[in-house]
Amino acid sequence: MYHTEKIGVFISHIMGYYQKNVCQGIIDTAQEYGYCTDIFTTLDGEDLGDYGIGEESILHLPDYREYDGIIFASDTYPCEELKTQIRDSLRRDCPCPVIEIASANYSFPTVFLENNRMTAGLVTHLAKVHHCRRICYLGCESQRFFSDSREQYYRSAMEEAGLAVGDDDVCICAISEAAIAEAFARFTADGTHPDAIVCYNDDMALMLMQTAIDSGYRIPEDIAVTGCDHTPAGQNAIPSLTTVTFPVYELGERAVELLTQKLRGGSIPDVTCVNAAPVYAGSCGCKEETGRDVVAFQQSLNRRIASLESAILESIRMSAAASHITDLEEGMDLIERYIQGIEHCREFYLCLYADWDSVSSSIRRLTAQDADTDASSGETLLALAIRDGKRLPSCTFTRCLPHALLPEHLRRQSSASYIYTPLFFEDKEFGYIALSYKDNQVEYHFQLVHWFSNINRMLHGICEAKCNHLMLHHLETIYTKDMLTGLYNRHGYLQNLDALIARAVLRGEDVTCFLFDLDGLKQINDTYGHAEGDFALQVIGQALSHVTRENDICAHFSGDEFYLVTSGCIKKDADDLLAHVNEYLTNYNRLSTREYTISVSGGYASAPAVCGFDSQDIDALFAKADQQMYQRKHAKKTSDSSAIR
Repeated sequence: MYHTEKIGVFISHIMGYYQKNVCQGIIDTAQEYGYCTDIFTTLDGEDLGDYGIGEESILHLPDYREYDGIIFASDTYPCEELKTQIRDSLRRDCPCPVIEIASANYSFPTVFLENNRMTAGLVTHLAKVHHCRRICYLGCESQRFFSDSREQYYRSAMEEAGLAVGDDDVCICAISEAAIAEAFARFTADGTHPDAIVCYNDDMALMLMQTAIDSGYRIPEDIAVTGCDHTPAGQNAIPSLTTVTFPVYELGERAVELLTQKLRGGSIPDVTCVNAAPVYAGSCGCKEETGRDVVAFQQSLNRRIASLESAILESIRMSAAASHITDLEEGMDLIERYIQGIEHCREFYLCLYADWDSVSSSIRRLTAQDADTDASSGETLLALAIRDGKRLPSCTFTRCLPHALLPEHLRRQSSASYIYTPLFFEDKEFGYIALSYKDNQVEYHFQLVHWFSNINRMLHGICEAKCNHLMLHHLETIYTKDMLTGLYNRHGYLQNLDALIARAVLRGEDVTCFLFDLDGLKQINDTYGHAEGDFALQVIGQALSHVTRENDICAHFSGDEFYLVTSGCIKKDADDLLAHVNEYLTNYNRLSTREYTISVSGGYASAPAVCGFDSQDIDALFAKADQQMYQRKHAKKTSDSSAIR
């Protein structure tokens, strides 16, 4: 079914557990209400140096007019600058309703996950059910906002239970084995140990459990431990971890429900809460869950490790292969080979803006290039399209049309939810990638971050190769061409001479050398100035360019002489060439408004290019051509003098 209703989603770090499950909740619920979902994702906040400057190009992808509503998962953006840019863009430009997923500092009707309050529930459970008296709190330094909130609930529950919080009963540290070992040493500094430790999340709880066990303590007999976020690792630990649910899928569900309610004209609250719940297990002393398959979990971890190792090696191979790519089509062929490694990927589209490979204005001026395609034209190149394992033809399409992030023919029969990722290098925007998964099940893995980085560097390399080619061509032109006439200079003449001789010898052709001399250059310079003399030389250069063939060598070294070397030319051809040059100049002088006429005297000489024919033979032919040229120049002067008398 072709969906015309769409929901847009802004979210960062989609490869994370939280983000993937929020997106899945959005996609599934949106489908139930008849909406497609477009997800716009970035990797902001990672320390990528100048490479990450282009993350803000995500703002240029969606046209808000195409969406019935937008969901903004602002809590997933560690970079405040990008978060603010998206929020400002939505406030300023978005005509449709916006639902925000956030825990604080929200700007739109918001749904948030409340799993901080459950810290109090865990403390109460430990105190009342397991009769713990000294209960400590282990907080997280990198997540102070949430950690501080959970600490407050911990303190409130301790006060309500009539339990004191000692000076060494709260420790905030980094999520690392060393930091947590130091925190545990502080909890046990006086030679006693806590009855229980409530940890900020499951990862910290598991590290603390291992530290306690290594120190000779038993869990939960000596120390009860709890976490928060219900991870598979915690569920499969021995003992399994008492924790708090992490209903992020429900967050996505609720966001779509609120958005749909708003679209149907209903009123919605400013803030909607999705509540977490406690999960009691063996680490606090409760009865262990039955039916756990720790062996299966271990095998899944082993498969994941093997998959990550394989992905790293694939990324290295891809990076090495992409580093040599200088042609776009070759680059798309390379990417196609690696698409098979994206598990359950159904569609993969790589779209490039019209000016993706534009060069700087300074290089255009230097190399006399025309202006690049205007990006505002809306033209986009679908450079690579793969659907159900088959490569589709590339095409261009106009982004100002409806559903224009992809060509209309691709979405006509589609109910897919697409994930859009911008392509850029530093502040240079290339375009974007769109991908969808089978059955709309999000399986965006971290390896794609490496792959997309490789693609960005490859596109940057192609752009650099284009600039280098222009600059190299410009340098070759400077080195081999006469800047006044555009003909070869002495370097260009010598560089091409051997090849012309070799062709003539191979074909058994004659080589013909022409020498031309501009008539009256000194008089033009003295009477009208050197600029006019240079202009006359340029006209001669144009006349010779008009009569030369592709493999001929036409050169101007300096002064008033011009050299032309050609092959396969019989006497009639040579006479015709002289006649054509003179005819060109006659026509020019007829149309010119200048007070002087431009003419040349020319001569030529030919010889068969036999084995051993070389540049010395060329010099001899030019000497003969020089004699003939001066004979004709003398005859012309004599004729002109007779005409005057």
